[in-house]
Amino acid sequence: AEKRPSEGDEPAAKRAATAAAPAAPVVKPKKMLALRYTYVEGMLEKRGPYRSEHLEKAIKLSEAGCVFMAGAFNDPCDGAVFFFDGDKITREEVEKWAENDPYVKAGLVTKRTICDYMAVTGSLHAQLV
Repeated sequence: AEKRPSEGDEPAAKRAATAAAPAAPVVKPKKMLALRYTYVEGMLEKRGPYRSEHLEKAIKLSEAGCVFMAGAFNDPCDGAVFFFDGDKITREEVEKWAENDPYVKAGLVTKRTICDYMAVTGSLHAQLV
């Protein structure tokens, strides 16, 4: 039979370090949904005909209180991230919104994913909780 190490086998310094570790701070997480886009090469040159409608749709959803923050990566402009309020919009609604985004319809988004995002700190987080 294989012998399992007992507490007595653990080095004293490791036991002391573990016992002395401070407790993690108490945080109040804020659930969000993150929509991530990957753009086509040359997005800055290609987005022109679709940008106004894309922004209008994003601003409308933001004004409804569903979007905390959204924007594209810069230098290179190869994608974007939207942070949605998980208490005000569902994953299915985010997916439907993305399907109808002019950038997606025009083929300017090569990949998109939606994932749960749990904010735990930061100045924006402090305003949300």
